Parts: sequence; C-alpha cells; structure tokens
Amino acid sequence: MLEVVLAIPFWFEMLATITGAISGSMSASRAQYDLFGTMIIAIIMGLFGGILRDILLQDYGIYAFQRPELIIACVITAFIVFYFGRLTTYLNPVIDIVDGLSVGMWAIISAGKGLSAGLGIVPAVVLGTVVSIGGGVMRDIMMNKQINAFRPGSLYGTAALVGTAIFAVMKSFHILDEWSPIICLLLIMGIRFGSMAFGWHTTPAHDLTQTVSDVVAQPVRTIRYKRRTPENLADEAQRRKQAQESRPTWRERLHLR
Repeated sequence: MLEVVLAIPFWFEMLATITGAISGSMSASRAQYDLFGTMIIAIIMGLFGGILRDILLQDYGIYAFQRPELIIACVITAFIVFYFGRLTTYLNPVIDIVDGLSVGMWAIISAGKGLSAGLGIVPAVVLGTVVSIGGGVMRDIMMNKQINAFRPGSLYGTAALVGTAIFAVMKSFHILDEWSPIICLLLIMGIRFGSMAFGWHTTPAHDLTQTVSDVVAQPVRTIRYKRRTPENLADEAQRRKQAQESRPTWRERLHLR
C-alpha cells in the first residue's frame, strides 16, 4: 500500500517528528503558551512538513493520519515540555540544535520519498527543501512571528537546499547509498551551525541598478573619448576656456558681496 513510505524506516520518521515536536514545544513554552497552544505548535512542527510533502506528492494519502503514533508522540512531547518548562530556560541553545536536526531529517525523508515516487533530482530537491522548512514556517505564522527561514541572517533554508541536493545526487547515482542520509544530515547541520559560528549570513536585497549602469556605460564613454577628432578637442578646450573666463575672480566675488 505504502511503497514510498516503506522506502524510509518508520523509526526515522518518528525521530524526525519528535525532534520537530520538541522544537515547537520549546518555542511555545518560551512564548508562555498554555497546554493547548503548546500541543498545537508541537503537532505543527512535528507533522506539518510531512503533511505538506504528502499533499505535494498526491500519491498515498496523508501518512501522519495513517500512523496515529506520530500524533500521539507530538502530544506526549508537548506534555513533557509543558510540565517541565523550567528546563527550557537552561536548554535555549538546544533549541537551535534540535531545530537544525529536524530540518535535516525532514529534508532526507522528503527527498528520499520523492525519489522513491519516481521524481527526478530537481523536483526531489525542491520537495525536500520546501518540506524541511515547512514546519518552521508554519510555526512562525501561527505564533505571529517573522518567518525565520526567509529573514537575512544565518544560513537556514540554504543549508537545507545544499544538503538535499547532495543527498538526491548521491541517491540517484548510488554513491555511498547507506551513508548518504548521515552525510546529508551532517552537512545541513554543519552549514547551519558553521554560519552561526563564523558569521556566514544572507543579506537583504541590494539595488544594483546604478552599479550595472555605470559598468555598461563605461565602455561607451571610453569609445566616445577615443573617437574624438582634433576639432572636437579644440572645441572642448575653447568651451572650458570660456567657462573659466566667465567665472568671477575672488576680488570680483568680494566686490559683489
């Protein structure tokens, strides 16, 4: 029934769901949400990426609704984080680690299922990238926050894109098949935390209109300068001389005052 789903071990999908639910629950706890809100954010972070993937694939239904264990895992995670919320004050750095781990795992699962469903490398990369950040995007929307994946700063979506592309290529050409998920996961987390440690970051839009126009116009100005005839040069010299003579001297300027 679920050939594509069986291409990825269930425990791996469960682990990705739990890591996403932990990240969502900790975000909700820091925002002082109640138990219901914490559960909703945990479910969104844990399952929305997979739901989005299954909607885009349109082949085997919503996998999360066929395996209620995933929903139960999100609810249990929300309960634990909600009632032991004091730990989140000591585990703030862990949120970034868990979030990066969740992004990497969802990228692997989604790209792998896309390839198993017959998608090419490029569609599988797009699917893996969109799904890997989908939970975080929906979490930020539900919590009325700026979408972290789209903001200038440390590499988030870019890390998912690079790691998913490497994974899809390795799987398609059977390069280290058994190790490709681990390599992809380490690569995504390495880029993510390397950007935070070494200051690699994206920037907002820059207007290059003036720069490009200057570059394009420079050869034209050079050609026009080189093609000037002696008559043109004489005329330019005469105009400069007349302009200089028409300027008042400093004594004349003082007199005018």
